[in-house]
Amino acid sequence: MALFDKESISGALGKAKGLAGKAAEAAKTGMEQTKTMVNEKMEQSKQSKLPQEGGLIRYEVTYKGGHPDFQLEKKKSPYIVLDIMPDRFSFLAKPQSEDWFTGFEIPYNKVISLEIVERVISNTEMLLSSSNNNSDLKQKNVIEIKYLDEAGDEYVVRNEMLTGFTVMGQAGVCQEMLDLLRTKGIMKQFKGTENNQSNNASGGDDVLKQIEKLASLKENGIITEEEFNQKKAVLLEKL
Repeated sequence: MALFDKESISGALGKAKGLAGKAAEAAKTGMEQTKTMVNEKMEQSKQSKLPQEGGLIRYEVTYKGGHPDFQLEKKKSPYIVLDIMPDRFSFLAKPQSEDWFTGFEIPYNKVISLEIVERVISNTEMLLSSSNNNSDLKQKNVIEIKYLDEAGDEYVVRNEMLTGFTVMGQAGVCQEMLDLLRTKGIMKQFKGTENNQSNNASGGDDVLKQIEKLASLKENGIITEEEFNQKKAVLLEKL
């Protein structure tokens, strides 16, 4: 008597095919779920790089300190974002820094100056650097914003640019940010710019008054035409 008849073999094959079909369907479902998850993560990442409503652009930065309400410690994550708004700098927390950083804003009319300065190289970076003189790491990618708070006290907030694949790339992004601030007329809103414009205007008024006095002296014959032109040229160089 045969161990397996045709009917039992056919049944076994049918079950095997059924199991294979279920496995394939499960694998397909798993791949679709994975694909959906990846797409959701990519969309979340994309959205996280967009500035808040009304913002011009968002940069990822490392908070280095300077704000009186937020003191950086080793156990705290320094990763935050900087949104360039039409009227202010807006610093916001990332998910990993939400436990201690609640964000702050600096209106442009409170900004005294903005400078891009050279970063401080850590000992680990020095050891891992591909250059003997660490020139590849000595880049200007730290944003220093000097400003006045509501009480009139002066502070300097420091943030290192993280947007960009390399330190050199980050330095390039800092220059692009400066170009943006210029082309959008944001730097003209800075308090320091207003003071300089005011000083230049008052200085211009003083020069005009002195030239008027010289002209009067020339008309009265106290100084010659040549002396008038020489002194006027000196005064105009001060503007």
